[in-house]
Amino acid sequence: MILKKYKIFDKTIILRYPRSSDAQDLMNLINSLVKEGADIAKSKPVTIQEEKLWLKDTITSIKNKEKIIILAEMDSVCVGSCEVTKDTYDVSRHVGTLGIGIIKQARGIGIGTTLIKTTLDEAKKKLGLELVKLYVFDSNNIGRSIYVELGFKEIGRIPKGVYHNKKYKDDIIMAKTL
Repeated sequence: MILKKYKIFDKTIILRYPRSSDAQDLMNLINSLVKEGADIAKSKPVTIQEEKLWLKDTITSIKNKEKIIILAEMDSVCVGSCEVTKDTYDVSRHVGTLGIGIIKQARGIGIGTTLIKTTLDEAKKKLGLELVKLYVFDSNNIGRSIYVELGFKEIGRIPKGVYHNKKYKDDIIMAKTL
């Protein structure tokens, strides 16, 4: 299902829900981020089998109103994804956790910002969320500044909370009321 279609320069951008046929594109996306050493929670490439299983489980989670995931396509190529997963504890079912990944070639032109806004709107509408949190490495200055622009506030920090690219980094926790 297409949520938004627009142009940036001469490129057509489509924001949509995933399909089971997206496994290869999503594997390429995550593996390009891993290869780049991007500030994400994955550090090892995924196989097509792992991605197919993850996608199948994700589509089930979307149907069960446990998760929202929106893909960004630029000229028919998947360049990003953003997801919000609803907390599983009874006492925090009003809270979700956000994650996003954008390939290097698609950064800096507003796709990520639009993708996050669209995903948050869907999470509020379809999952009934009231609060969204995220985790960002202290080395991800660009990501943190975008989150602040979107209304997220730093609410905590775990010193040396991640070991990424052979370095300890603080894991910053940010949150936003929807």
